[in-house]
Amino acid sequence: MNTKSARFFPNDLITEVLSVLPVKSIIRFRCVSNSWNILISDSTFVKFHLKRSKARNPFFTLITDHFTYTQGESPYGSDDESEYDRTVVPYSIRSLIENPSFNLTVDPYYELNAKGCSGIVGTCNGICLLDSFDGFLLWNPSTRETSKSFDCDFDFSGSDHSGFMFGCDDSTDIYKVVAFSYSHAHLKNDVRVLNFGDDRWRNIESFPAVPLQIYTVVDYVYLSGTINWLAIHNEYCYPESNIKDITVDQFVIVSLDLGTEKYNQYRLPPSFDEVPSAYPIVGVLGDCLCFSYSKETDFIIWQMKKFGVEDSWTQFLRISYHNLQIDYDYSFETTKCHFQLAPVLLSEDGDTLILKSILEDFQAILYNWRSNTVERTNIMLNVCISSCDCQLH
Repeated sequence: MNTKSARFFPNDLITEVLSVLPVKSIIRFRCVSNSWNILISDSTFVKFHLKRSKARNPFFTLITDHFTYTQGESPYGSDDESEYDRTVVPYSIRSLIENPSFNLTVDPYYELNAKGCSGIVGTCNGICLLDSFDGFLLWNPSTRETSKSFDCDFDFSGSDHSGFMFGCDDSTDIYKVVAFSYSHAHLKNDVRVLNFGDDRWRNIESFPAVPLQIYTVVDYVYLSGTINWLAIHNEYCYPESNIKDITVDQFVIVSLDLGTEKYNQYRLPPSFDEVPSAYPIVGVLGDCLCFSYSKETDFIIWQMKKFGVEDSWTQFLRISYHNLQIDYDYSFETTKCHFQLAPVLLSEDGDTLILKSILEDFQAILYNWRSNTVERTNIMLNVCISSCDCQLH
């Protein structure tokens, strides 16, 4: 008599297999058994899966602007109606590189108006902070889960520069919102922090240096439990001021640790010895903090190989504008915008850099630095917020 014996797989093997699957598949596997549901819901597995996802096929969050038209009864179209909306489209970096001229398809679920929201404040680990009509809420596009809405009682009246930042405290897995305002007349900035879960705004120490208002993909970048931005010491540069009025020594990178809620300040790369005609930019490439700027006819990118260690600044790329097929005029007098070029994303093999050019209507540019080849896309990155794949919950 033949009997079939049940086969058991060790938990380590099950964890390994599940960690390479997409979020949607893993969510369905929660119903396989109680043990699988416990494993998939565990915070340690969530972190492990997120780390694997970043390395395997990282995503970015593409935000599209579009109008929906409703035809009226008038034959002349005078009573036609239109409604503005934004839609989130998760898209992989690999797919963008392989097919830079793709056509977007919009899923009605990802339209923000349907959620009572007007825009996205920021993204972190694939989680979106939405600006709702009565406050803010968290939204996970992968799991289709949203948090309850919470109010913002931060008064921006009388401030010249204000905004919100969004990130996650890696030590506790608590998502946080940082609200700030700055008064040029009083030379004062106020900063508050909200932890998701207690929904209470707390005052923290003011910024040690004032953020430089620049119009890049975002004004700050999230990396390893910290929020980082470019700032200047001694005086505030109002957005309409000319960058040539700032000295090199005034520039600094400010980093807010979301765990300790304390600030660190980092000096810029040593070769940054001349103020460029357009604002330099802080970003994240290859899980490294990066700093980029224009110098004469070249675009230069530095990476901080060890986060927080100033001596680890390493020049990543120095690209000629000629090789990028961009007509760049290097002079204060002819520069009419805050920046000309900004690095956005890096492919998983590190060979292809995705940039956006304000001189080309924010067009995404794919530059393979190994083969020194350039390819234009039909994507306008003025409505793109980069993110790091998707988180389970």
